[in-house]
Amino acid sequence: MMKELLAAADEIAEDLTAWRRDFHAHPELSFEEVETTRKVVELLTSFGYRNLHIGAEGVPTGVVADLGNARGRCIALRADMDALPMEETGTCVYRSQNPRVMHACGHDAHTAMLLGAAKILKEREDQLPGRVRFLFQPSEESPHRSGARALVAQGALEGVDAVAGLHVWSGLPSGVVGYRPGPSMASADEWACTLTGKGGHGAMPHETVDPVVAASALVTMLQTVVSRRIAPLETAVVTVGKIEAGTTFNIIPEKAFLQGTVRTFNPEVRRRIPELMERIVRGVAEASECRADFTYNNVLPPTVNDGAFTEMARRVGEELFGAEMVRLAEPTMGAEDMSFYLERVPGTFLFLGVGNEARGITKPQHHPEYDIDEGVLPRGCALLAGLAVRFLEGEGA
Repeated sequence: MMKELLAAADEIAEDLTAWRRDFHAHPELSFEEVETTRKVVELLTSFGYRNLHIGAEGVPTGVVADLGNARGRCIALRADMDALPMEETGTCVYRSQNPRVMHACGHDAHTAMLLGAAKILKEREDQLPGRVRFLFQPSEESPHRSGARALVAQGALEGVDAVAGLHVWSGLPSGVVGYRPGPSMASADEWACTLTGKGGHGAMPHETVDPVVAASALVTMLQTVVSRRIAPLETAVVTVGKIEAGTTFNIIPEKAFLQGTVRTFNPEVRRRIPELMERIVRGVAEASECRADFTYNNVLPPTVNDGAFTEMARRVGEELFGAEMVRLAEPTMGAEDMSFYLERVPGTFLFLGVGNEARGITKPQHHPEYDIDEGVLPRGCALLAGLAVRFLEGEGA
């Protein structure tokens, strides 16, 4: 059935492109995807879907739709729908019509491809030996208010045996499928620290307790968490992304504020890092005679792909597109709230290449000129549908 699915996806290539361009031209921020949701509901209804569940966290954004019968397995297929708070500077005819909002991460393509999978699978519903649940998820770009976590909390994974999704990836050539068993994307946590000293004149530092000097020492010392306290074969990042202090050149301020992120693949490393960081913060503060207020928030867990399911996904990709178009992907320290689904049920999160140097499509995700090679849309549609069919046939776990 794989080649049949690919042929069916190719037949709706123009629709996939039109849907994606419509979403791209009308982007909406996290938990504001009301119009996007309306369009998804309209299309699903036209395909023959009924009893759609709409909304998450009391907001009318996001859609869950079911297909198939109650017998056999159930697989969930997921796409995110939200855009980023940034101005698009590209010149494509379908550029964003909403000021300071842009689909710069490919969620417009994800939504279009999942709609395509829903359409071609609906047309073959009587051939499915189980159920498919389609998760059109709001709010992936706002990790503190994760749409995945919201859908899980309201029961989107109840009765689901596996989950799959894909992310368009500008770092891979157009049409290439990237897979990786085990940890694929990192956790993403957030920390903040306020150092309070005693302000005064910049010409009289001996009469002050300078939090800027303490903050400077802290930036350096925090790097020893990874370089000296975490095993060299482990992977971790401690980043200071923001420093705020002072109002002018000749005043030593009373406070300095630092904020950053921590990334790792290993849950045990993730558990240890906050304690190691806080110990350094307290030590630097004491040595500097400052008071320290340190907070650490676990935001997103690592995205960990199930080995058996991911191996099945590799075979499906090779059957659809040929072995030369399927590659083992490098892990990335970027993070995804797909992790909340994969914490609960086995599955995989794949990458689909959309970079095309010949067409000048080379900008990375989150760039104001970001775009994709739309020729991959039928491939993503067929890949999602193929994963569902093959899993329901008994493979993958």
